[in-house]
Amino acid sequence: MNSIFLHSTLLQIGFLDTPSVLMITLTALAFIATWGINHISILRIRRRVKESKEINDIMQHTLDVNANYVVRLDLRQRWGYNLHGNFLPEAGMGYEESFKYMHPEDQQHYRRFIASLYNEGANTAECIFRWDISGEEHAGKWRYMHDQGVAKYVEGQKTPINIFCTLSDQTEQILQEREEHELTDKYRKTFEQSLVGLAFYDKEGHLLTVNQKMREILKFQSEDDPYYFENTLYDMPTFREVLANRHIEELYFCSKTIIMDRDVNCYTEIRVHPIHNELDELVYITLSIRDVTQERELYLQSKLNEQEIRKANEEILNLENEIQYLMDSCDMRFWRTNFADKTVIFYKSLKTAMPPMDFDELRAHFVQSTFKDDLLDPEHKLQKPKAELTLCHPFFHEGEALQWNIIDSVPYHDHNGKQLGTYGIIRNVTPLIQKQEQLKQETERAQNSGRMKSVFMANMTHEIRTPLNAIVGFSDVLSMLETPEEKQEIVKVIMNNCDMLLRLINDILAVSAIDGGGSIYVHAVETNFAEDFEAICKSLAQRIQNPNVAFIQENPYTTLTAVLDKERIQQVITNFVTNAVKYTNEGHIKVGYEQKDGGLYFYCEDTGAGIPKEDQDKIFERFVKLNDYVQGTGLGLNISKAIVEAFHGEIGVKSEGVGHGSTFWFWIPCEIKTEI
Repeated sequence: MNSIFLHSTLLQIGFLDTPSVLMITLTALAFIATWGINHISILRIRRRVKESKEINDIMQHTLDVNANYVVRLDLRQRWGYNLHGNFLPEAGMGYEESFKYMHPEDQQHYRRFIASLYNEGANTAECIFRWDISGEEHAGKWRYMHDQGVAKYVEGQKTPINIFCTLSDQTEQILQEREEHELTDKYRKTFEQSLVGLAFYDKEGHLLTVNQKMREILKFQSEDDPYYFENTLYDMPTFREVLANRHIEELYFCSKTIIMDRDVNCYTEIRVHPIHNELDELVYITLSIRDVTQERELYLQSKLNEQEIRKANEEILNLENEIQYLMDSCDMRFWRTNFADKTVIFYKSLKTAMPPMDFDELRAHFVQSTFKDDLLDPEHKLQKPKAELTLCHPFFHEGEALQWNIIDSVPYHDHNGKQLGTYGIIRNVTPLIQKQEQLKQETERAQNSGRMKSVFMANMTHEIRTPLNAIVGFSDVLSMLETPEEKQEIVKVIMNNCDMLLRLINDILAVSAIDGGGSIYVHAVETNFAEDFEAICKSLAQRIQNPNVAFIQENPYTTLTAVLDKERIQQVITNFVTNAVKYTNEGHIKVGYEQKDGGLYFYCEDTGAGIPKEDQDKIFERFVKLNDYVQGTGLGLNISKAIVEAFHGEIGVKSEGVGHGSTFWFWIPCEIKTEI
């Protein structure tokens, strides 16, 4: 429209003729056409540039999202440059220098990768190598890099000038794949090497895979034994009844598995486990079988062994108890010496040992024993079994009293015959030795008793004849006397001898009752013992005829109501006073009593001959007379002891020796009701 306007204008002003106008018009049209074409081309270029920029942005975004790097390797300069990302330093990196950051095991592989693009004419190639991202520190922070290389050629040349490498970090992916691979291998090995037979079935019961142990248990005839692969799990003899309705649930049971077609006959432990998907639909079935035939046999055998062991343990325990009883009842201990460290160990029981004791400490225990010298050279002195009665200090008892022990020693050796030490038992036989000594004393006492009985019988003849002769003789004289005073004196002599004869007969009867297995009878009644004691003393005072001897009584009460047997008490006091009269020529005889320790304490004190200390322990024995020239049978004190023991009391004598007098005493328990 502009050209038409220009043309009409020129015609109006008359500047141009028609041909010129036409030329100008064509020129303008050509200019306008050229301008239009250029404008359209510019628009197209701008659009393509915009599209290219958008594509570049998309590629850039893609590279950024995938954490990729792009590197250009200039083959002529042998230098690498970053095109995207900062995989290399900003100034780039030489080809040979790059190998310093590459894992030594991957360098040769990377060289082959470059060679395949440079020498072998490949357009693309790829490889994976490990790259140290710590840079110049070379700390070994390796990352797995996937390199996708593209060769860039110049037209007419057979070798590329550039290689464009797209690098992506695949460390996590590779490590995960490696972990999955290792885990898969582990599961596969576990599956194959399991001690339990394992098999997988599909939901229809068809066998999918089976491990070696299952093949051994079920006796597969080949890797794909048709009997097992063609028949379903539900058809197997063991599962026909259990899985009759094909309803699979968690099962665990023991069974005797019999498969006639494969000669399988064994006891098995079976577990069936269904595997369901997220919709709870059955997908797979796992089956595990463990052959427990041998285990069952071992179990049954172990039960028998347990019974035998239990029985043996019971027998051992019984033997141990018996041995322990013998050890305790016989006061016996086991011992064992060790020559190497010069020690000995005593055993309280078969399982309990006392602390070790060295040989020097052991020797210090011996008083009379050859073991004391043998322990100085045990290798030579204790080569043979030995037993000895020894006197020694206590080994495992409290106290310092010496003990008699029987020690048995037996040598023991190693497998080469070298003596290692000795062992044996040590038995405390002190009570046995004491019993033997006591038996010896009792034997001597019995012999003395026999002798004393003989003497007693001889004395008894004399003791009986003396009062009888006096009674008979003085009775004959009595009729010849005329004055009352003479008759009274003779009657008094006759009465004393009658009393002496009566006491003698009573003593003989009491001893006979005791020897015959009887006992002294005590009849306790309530009485006023203060009055009884006065009456006893009056009777006893008449027995003292010597004017040089005073009779003293000590009665601390006027009234003492007590429960006791006054006749038996009078009998004991009478025996005490009778002995005191025999051995006291001057001084006094004192009789008294007092309350003490819930009973009554009686005493008879004299200033007579006294008793030697060595004879005081046997003074209450039967037939004992310290002076054979003194009249008496030696039975009175023995009978007194029997009476006091019948009261459950105590009896004794105190004397400082010959010439110091004596005090005989006894204590009896009794109930005291009133005292004044």
